Amino acid sequence: MNCTMTVTERALADGTIVYDVREYVGFTREGKPDRTCVTCRTRAEAKVEQAKLIAMRDGMRNRSGRCTFGQYVDRVFWPACAGLEASSRATYERELRLRLIPAFENVDIRDIDRPRIQRMVDGCATESVARKAVGLLKTVLNEAKGDGLILSNPAEARFRMPPPGRRRDNGVVITTFQAMSPLLAAVEDYGEDSVMKVAFLGLLMGLRPEERYGMDDADVDAAAGTVLVRQAYTPSSAAEGGNNLKGTKTERGTRLLPMTGPLLQRLPLLDRNPGGPFVLGAAGGRISPSTAQHRWARFLRWCSETGRDVPPVTIENMRHSFATSYLHAGGSVADLSVILGHADINTTLRRYVRPGGADVARGMGAVPSI
Repeated sequence: MNCTMTVTERALADGTIVYDVREYVGFTREGKPDRTCVTCRTRAEAKVEQAKLIAMRDGMRNRSGRCTFGQYVDRVFWPACAGLEASSRATYERELRLRLIPAFENVDIRDIDRPRIQRMVDGCATESVARKAVGLLKTVLNEAKGDGLILSNPAEARFRMPPPGRRRDNGVVITTFQAMSPLLAAVEDYGEDSVMKVAFLGLLMGLRPEERYGMDDADVDAAAGTVLVRQAYTPSSAAEGGNNLKGTKTERGTRLLPMTGPLLQRLPLLDRNPGGPFVLGAAGGRISPSTAQHRWARFLRWCSETGRDVPPVTIENMRHSFATSYLHAGGSVADLSVILGHADINTTLRRYVRPGGADVARGMGAVPSI
């Protein structure tokens, strides 16, 4: 069935300008033209009515023109998420279930405004939780805008955020390769294969945690002295099948890195698993993120019990430690960006370079000699 829709400006007898929204969808059973016409006072109102008619035609609104947030998510947004990575779907499902659906399920999508969103934000415990919820709401409403259900996205406004929560990151970053020596020595003395591999790949190569877990044995080429980074292993919900093996985070994330110095001396000598994962979990398969975290925490407890004075750097902050140490060793930011697999060099500067107070003091101390 052919369908046409127009918005026409028309002058009334008294000179007032109105706007007619007309939809023609063919003929009725009696053979008469099947038309809908709505007259609006402003062009903005006409655009809203036009979006309403389109949505009714496409089955996204009921006859009253109402489409709730819950209906849109069920009928349109969530089915469109089928092609996403399992970890992304798990994150979306959690945010929808815990925050967005409770706040907006029965609200007409046209009635979601800044005050309603602020009330949802006020109900979040921490700033990071609120930002995740607002981010997904912005994504959903952008889709609704593209479908003609709304004209603007209120989630793009600024909101008053709750206070930051307790950081999972303990903030410990090793800032020079020399300062890593006690930790690397303790890792070798501890002697657990998976702990050594996770530490060496993080501290001496700057790989993301998920890149370390996703590495296969074949990716470590001892003869060529290289490590191929090409995939990642990330956690997802049980409903999405648990952990998820996928490609690297960005196009530049796939990279071939050289093993040099201590890494070349250590990594190829560790246990190999031809045809399988490089870092093994408890059952002999690929190590899961949670298992890696448990093993690293156990190693740090061992260090404390045996009197090892080592910085309690986290698995995540091994990458930050490599980045900062690399720059302090004289490496360039541009090269570091390639090593870390960043799509944008500004990310390298903004997120992964953390000089400590002593490092800043050393730099300022060099000023008189310039």
